Amino acid sequence: MARILVVDDEVEMGNFFNFFLDGKGHEITVAENGRDARKAFQDYYHLVLLDLKLPDVNGITLLKEIKARHPDSEVIIMTGYSTVKSAVEAIQLGAYDYLEKPFDNLDALEGIINRALSRALAKGEIHDDEEMVRRKTILKKVGFVAGRSEKMQRLLTVAERLAKKNITILIRGETGTGKEVLARYIHAVSDRAEKPFLAINCGAFSETLLDSELFGHEKGAFTGATSQHKGIFEVAHRGTLFLDEIGEAALPIQVKLLRVLETGEIFRVGGESPIRVDTRLIAATNAPLEKLVAEERFREDLFYRLDVVTLNLPALRERPEDISLLAEHFLHQRHGPTPPRLSTEVMDALARYKWPGNIRELANVIEQMAALCDGSVITPEHLPPKIINEKPLVIDERNTAVAEEQVASSEQDTVEKRLEEIAERLDNLVDQIDVRSGFDLPLYLDKLKEITNESARKLISKALQEAGGRYPQAAEWLTTTPRILRYLYKEKK
Repeated sequence: MARILVVDDEVEMGNFFNFFLDGKGHEITVAENGRDARKAFQDYYHLVLLDLKLPDVNGITLLKEIKARHPDSEVIIMTGYSTVKSAVEAIQLGAYDYLEKPFDNLDALEGIINRALSRALAKGEIHDDEEMVRRKTILKKVGFVAGRSEKMQRLLTVAERLAKKNITILIRGETGTGKEVLARYIHAVSDRAEKPFLAINCGAFSETLLDSELFGHEKGAFTGATSQHKGIFEVAHRGTLFLDEIGEAALPIQVKLLRVLETGEIFRVGGESPIRVDTRLIAATNAPLEKLVAEERFREDLFYRLDVVTLNLPALRERPEDISLLAEHFLHQRHGPTPPRLSTEVMDALARYKWPGNIRELANVIEQMAALCDGSVITPEHLPPKIINEKPLVIDERNTAVAEEQVASSEQDTVEKRLEEIAERLDNLVDQIDVRSGFDLPLYLDKLKEITNESARKLISKALQEAGGRYPQAAEWLTTTPRILRYLYKEKK
């Protein structure tokens, strides 16, 4: 028997789940608002079915509270508001899955609930059920070694859910993290899997060549255009187009990409008639697009069209538990079923290294070591010097969070003291002013405004620089929203 909590402000929804789960032996509790849900959280529930929109609190807030109090509880987010971004955020924060109301497929609903309950009852152990077997098969097919880390498993869950929707996806991640293979996986689990998947690197072509590659050209459109040429938007019709390094596309290309996303039409270079295309676009970048937008090197309207949903691929150093699995995979990839074995010392060294080049760098290192090894065991003498000399990589998220909180608190205290000192100096200045001899108050106010604007601009610029141009991260640090931060940054210039 499992204990299930349903949190939804619609009475009918609570009645539905009582009826739907009746006869299965589960204990069902219903809460109609955040207040009642928080009271219920005092007890442990194997599964929480949580509505994203409640009258007194946001579902994301409740999700964080549930996972903080009962990390073994599984949470399924329910939403009828088509808030895909929030649902994706929920999974990345620890939710098992999300459901869109109304529930059209009750068999699928029952399947998701049963899998979540199985996981909760097993205290987080993931079994190789039918869904996991299917996932592993497709991962192997597209050459995507995801690893065992919770971050990557949640990322795959999000990717699978988004694959079924005909929406644009932006994949972010450092160089070498595997953005293209993630795009291939999304295509492989989508309804477009039987149609073409095409990939192109926007930074590998000049503006003219990229224009022709993407949209095609008519005969005689330019020197050398001796025949008509279909662009990859046409070739990938009903399939998926992956645009890597989208930030490298020239502004005129960006205008055309925006038109495709808005109208579903392209014009070949030199063509006069629009051509309808049904091509799913997945874009990727390791560049801070927000910074490029601020520098007017990337169109803001295109950025928002691309950033419908963002998937962030973690760097390899953020999931060190996957290094050994990836290393073994690359060894088997090069030497087949009987590769040389990695010694314990080598595995320890690989785990200590920070991998700035991520998975691509790991693959190269494994290939180099395998080429140098003549025996059956790869030993430390085969390691590159950069790895031998690396200091231990220690990741303690709990201690790091505490330290960051203490630093933030200390910095806040310092800011308040500095502002108090400035206010005191202004008071002293005012005391010294003889207002009867004439004082330009408008000029005084203008100067004060100019000083505060300049100070705010420098502070925002500093935050954006530290965040690599990412407004959401900078806004979080400055305890505001990306929209307000973007407005203030432009307003203070």
